Amino acid sequence: MKRGMTLIEITVALALSTLLLVTTAGVIKSMQQKKKVFADRLDVQQWRIELAKIFRNDFLCSREMRIGTQTLELSGFCGHDPTTGEPTQTPVHVRWALKSEDGYDILIRTETLRGGIEELSMKPRTEPMAVGVTNISIGAFAGLEDETDNEVYTVTARSLGEPGDWATMPKVIKLVVHGPDNIVLVDELIYR
Repeated sequence: MKRGMTLIEITVALALSTLLLVTTAGVIKSMQQKKKVFADRLDVQQWRIELAKIFRNDFLCSREMRIGTQTLELSGFCGHDPTTGEPTQTPVHVRWALKSEDGYDILIRTETLRGGIEELSMKPRTEPMAVGVTNISIGAFAGLEDETDNEVYTVTARSLGEPGDWATMPKVIKLVVHGPDNIVLVDELIYR
């Protein structure tokens, strides 16, 4: 009776061990790459949260809206302090606009004070909100149970047209902001 391994058995065992190690190394490398992608997405996520928060505040504090092909205009009490940027609920006219400049789609928010003597002396507060936003889809729902009155509007930098008429804010607003390759950057359902 032999109690050892032959050279062929040792060679086969080494080959299988090598194959197992190579496979394990590949899985570990793949996991590290996915971890990096996930970490990168977490970094980007914060600005998306802030953008959704500003949109939500504007919609909740507005009384009227009108939608054009390149703009979303809101009228209400969604003002911000010019120095700190904190919400003040002053009467303002807010204009969200998508512009295409130098090959980039830029989302811009402009806030103009309404009423009072300050309106004449204050310059509009304009700030770029995001780069790479290709379109904004706004679903204006009169009521979820009544599908006939529900409408969806799209704001994009690549189309032309005048804004529609001013309308009372709907009860429910579905907001979707898209980036390049139709990636969803913000997806909110806002109940007023």
